[in-house]
Amino acid sequence: MNAGEITGPDGNSPDPAFADEELRHRLDAEGSRSVIVVGAGPSGLAIARELERAGHRVTVLEEQDAVAGKCQSVDVDGRAHDLGGHICTNRYERIAELVTELDVETERTTRYRVLDVEGRTAARQAMSFLRGDAFLRYQTLREREFPHITDPGLAHSARALAAPVTRWLAEHGLESMAESFGTGYTAAGYGYLDDDVPALYFVKYAEMTGLLAPTPELLGHTGAFTVTGGFATLWRRVAAELKDVRCAVRVESVERHAGGVRVHTDSGPLEADDLVLAVTLDRILPVLDASSQERDLAARILSHAYHTTLATASGLPDNAFYFLDRYTATREARGHCVSYHHRYPDSDVRTFYSYGRPEDVTALLREDVAGLGGRLEEVHLRRQWAFMPHFGSDDLADGVLDRLDALQGRDHTYYAGGLPAFELVECTVAHAQDLARRHFPRGRHTDPARTD
Repeated sequence: MNAGEITGPDGNSPDPAFADEELRHRLDAEGSRSVIVVGAGPSGLAIARELERAGHRVTVLEEQDAVAGKCQSVDVDGRAHDLGGHICTNRYERIAELVTELDVETERTTRYRVLDVEGRTAARQAMSFLRGDAFLRYQTLREREFPHITDPGLAHSARALAAPVTRWLAEHGLESMAESFGTGYTAAGYGYLDDDVPALYFVKYAEMTGLLAPTPELLGHTGAFTVTGGFATLWRRVAAELKDVRCAVRVESVERHAGGVRVHTDSGPLEADDLVLAVTLDRILPVLDASSQERDLAARILSHAYHTTLATASGLPDNAFYFLDRYTATREARGHCVSYHHRYPDSDVRTFYSYGRPEDVTALLREDVAGLGGRLEEVHLRRQWAFMPHFGSDDLADGVLDRLDALQGRDHTYYAGGLPAFELVECTVAHAQDLARRHFPRGRHTDPARTD
């Protein structure tokens, strides 16, 4: 058994409920904890904020020279352009709370349009699914088989939605759901529907659009909203509130022992009671004293090679977030641009999104822009992401997310981010906050003014 490993009363298989009880008893007895959080994206910053508000001592380590992770923003000609996540729907309640508490200004997002690549015509995304019998069947199915799909996390619904999405939709007569949500799903980086992506992730995405259930407006916005001046503004504000955030720090090794953790970095060693990994297991594995369970989980993680290209391009349809229909329809189009965002009407700077190998993306973008009647003039930045960490259908059916949940707290280690939560900023933040609230009771030195 590894140091700190907790098993069920029988002394054999892990028992999450038993582990939670033992961990809570230990924390209640010890009071405030010291915690190292690896990763200063939204999940890492959110859990650090919760821990500090509960009276714990937190150090956040970030390899990059800035916080925000996949929600990074850059300035071109005095305008902020978001490279990754930044669209917030009326399901983004945790983000709305953060924005309100930190007094961050928001604005309505640009409209969404599906762009016919051949005809160069733009139209609203088809929503026939919401107006037919299929939606009623879906509601019944959701209530019966995955009623917690909108709750933080994924494990609660994984087995019911483990099947490949195209097969799952066909089995339940829900093909129109793909027609209404598939284009946006693929354009956002979650994969092609004909690439055997599990239904779990497609359904989670559809629910988080806010279109499947009536919800009130948030922050005065009846539709989607974003942060004025770039989404990274919010995460810089969160980081500024924390006591110890260290950027441009590389973790060289992690040692876990019965008394806590020791993290060796390129700027020196750090000691703490607990460790939060707000980066995926496969990324941290080379420097982690990983258990056999962690190595097995890391080997099963899949992700998409997703690219952001910030460029000046003239002659294209303006002032919208465009999904390119032909290039989102099948994985055979990989390499082509699947979407682009034109945010500022008086600027020709656009953000383009693609899947595939870097050389294909670079070569095809100029061709794609020309095919839409435009001209690619200047590329300002290219960024490649290992986007949407996830598990395959067989692993989901076999309970892989339950096994990940059972590891929470063992060896003084906790796991946050897109893998257990889904790669949407609202999902990662909600999961991270709940993880902190569940496993870390308030310490003895809690500041009442900083807690609910």
